[in-house]
Amino acid sequence: MFEGTLVDLVPFEDDYATYLESWMNEEAWFRAHLWDRREPHPEDAVKKYIEKMEKNERAALIGYQTKAGDPIGGLIYDHEWSRVRKVEVTFFTGDSRYEGTDEVLDGLLMLARYCFETRNMHRLDAMSLAFDEARIDALRRAGFVHEGTLRQHIRWDGDYVDVELYGLLEDEWPGYAARIEALGLQASDLEPKPKPEKKLEDEKALDEKILAP
Repeated sequence: MFEGTLVDLVPFEDDYATYLESWMNEEAWFRAHLWDRREPHPEDAVKKYIEKMEKNERAALIGYQTKAGDPIGGLIYDHEWSRVRKVEVTFFTGDSRYEGTDEVLDGLLMLARYCFETRNMHRLDAMSLAFDEARIDALRRAGFVHEGTLRQHIRWDGDYVDVELYGLLEDEWPGYAARIEALGLQASDLEPKPKPEKKLEDEKALDEKILAP
């Protein structure tokens, strides 16, 4: 576990992974990945995605939660290019109540901290749909610099939309502590949601038997 100011980073394992089964079918996930085709992700697809990320040495899926242990969402770094020490980063808010909060910003800062200070990256790349104001605000407050616009880059809900490009360089990162001090983050103090119930193995077997042709 990596401890931050408002949130902690945790691996996507056991109970935490059960949240992804719903998160990967929600709007925040599709916006984060610029996916207009909102195809459903069944349980098996979610498990395969987690396994794929666990095996990928140039990528990682990391959970982030409040200090009280309330899961918020996920942080992802992917397509690490070791020769130039750069990586693509993104984040999503699984619990929509935290959209645009300082908890999400702290998660992004913790991801930047991990990439720069643990993985020794030189550059972080990030993208956002032009209308995703909460994501753009988090990127800017974290220190990312707007580097360009891909005009009418994808289709979203039937319309062409722009995609904004952001970057953060190693020498622009003052360190996690300095960034936190400058921002003065405030906790949202939201009530934790009840944890989703996990299916028992015998219940799963019964479901498969009932659904079998």
